[in-house]
Amino acid sequence: MYEYGGTANGKRIDLDESVPYEAGTRVRIHISAENTDTPPAGSPQAILALVGTMSEEEAEAVLATSRELRRIDPKLWSDRH
Repeated sequence: MYEYGGTANGKRIDLDESVPYEAGTRVRIHISAENTDTPPAGSPQAILALVGTMSEEEAEAVLATSRELRRIDPKLWSDRH
């Protein structure tokens, strides 16, 4: 398997260098954005990247939402017994 860089142009990808296949050869590709500086939205890395950029109120809102999403409903445990 080879790894190449290139530029996406709609349905076409212009590679930075030639591939070792004859013209017209069908290939399978796996693509990902080269710019990995931007973490996926909502990921822990994206949240950490916001450190120092939010007001105290915004930070508290993110923390409260995080706590709410991780909260375990006690009824789930009591219904089993």
